[in-house]
Amino acid sequence: MRPRPIAFFTNRKSETCLKLVHGVSTFQKQNSLRDFFRIRSFHLTNYFKAPDLSISNNPLGSILISFHLILSPFVTMVEINQTKCELAFHVTYNPVYRLSQFYTFTVSFIAAPALFYLIKKRIISLPFHGNLKTLLIVYFISVFIYATVLCFAFGYHVISPFFISSACGLIVDKTVFQIGHILTLFSLTSPMIFPIGFTIERFIATGMASRYEYTPTRLGPILATLSLISNIVIFYFIFQNETFDDIFISFLMLPSTSATQFTNYLWSLFGIKVVNIICNLILIIVHSVLKPKYQKSSLSTKYAMEEITQSSKFTFIITFTHLLFFGVYTICSILVRVLGQSFFGSLINFYVARGINCAVPTYNLVIVIVGFYSLHHLNSRRSKEVTSNIRIMAVGQQGAKNYDDAITSQWATITRGSV
Repeated sequence: MRPRPIAFFTNRKSETCLKLVHGVSTFQKQNSLRDFFRIRSFHLTNYFKAPDLSISNNPLGSILISFHLILSPFVTMVEINQTKCELAFHVTYNPVYRLSQFYTFTVSFIAAPALFYLIKKRIISLPFHGNLKTLLIVYFISVFIYATVLCFAFGYHVISPFFISSACGLIVDKTVFQIGHILTLFSLTSPMIFPIGFTIERFIATGMASRYEYTPTRLGPILATLSLISNIVIFYFIFQNETFDDIFISFLMLPSTSATQFTNYLWSLFGIKVVNIICNLILIIVHSVLKPKYQKSSLSTKYAMEEITQSSKFTFIITFTHLLFFGVYTICSILVRVLGQSFFGSLINFYVARGINCAVPTYNLVIVIVGFYSLHHLNSRRSKEVTSNIRIMAVGQQGAKNYDDAITSQWATITRGSV
């Protein structure tokens, strides 16, 4: 006669107990460790829901309680890790998210060499004062660095899924994310600070128009250094307590601990950019008011004032274009976090929206076109202004006077030379 297994409980409880104790064969039929623990928890929960259960009368009850308490944290950990991997998989292969990754990588891949060419061929050879030229060189180098960082970061996002076989492999390593995340955000915000130096330098140049061309190149490097240091200090205070314990799918997704602080920083930069644009407009109006006054000054003062006016228009164009694209990025990023998961319908769509960044990478390419066109246009106007300033009338009464002045000046030179 076949021996029956020992059962401490009767009827339905005997079946539940035996499923818990003799569940090895059941586990071998499962596809994953997570399914095994779910089955154990399910049977154990059903057992303890029985109305006539009494642990004191059932010797196996305490053993089952201990078994459940030991397994519960591990079950939770397995399910959480599995959920993270599934989320990374669905976000990475979402068509909208995937397309945005390809777009950002392609635009950045084109923008980086284009910016390098603009810096080498146009920015370094600008006829502006050394202070402004220094600020412009530093600014465009920071934009070039940002485009290069995006090229590597999104190159990783685009290429890595082709070589990663598991869903968990799509989650960015914590150390890699820390380096890439900080570099990406720092190179994003640095170009937002340097234009503040443009405005400060232009106001000082306007106030010292008659002698500014003889001023040494010191103000520009000082303003550039202070802008860079201020951004470093702000980043330190934002991320000093960040643990980076979230799911790392994209280098642009903000960790939960520092998200609020960085969002406030973006709002501050956006407000500063708006004020900066207003100051540039005021500066251009001041130039138009002062221009008739400087027409009566010396020729060198006219040239200096014309250079200040043209360079101020160029910095205004650059600042306005940057504000336009950065404003779109800032508003969209903040709206995504404010609207939250409920607006997008699911956690996957919410993460997709957080990982898309197309506005600022587009600016990195657009600013090359804007830079070449605006410099060409300003140089053409500058040449016309110079020609109109040095043209000497050769006919009529004014022509006769100019001819007489030229002859007198020539004879005076000869007389002084003979003496």
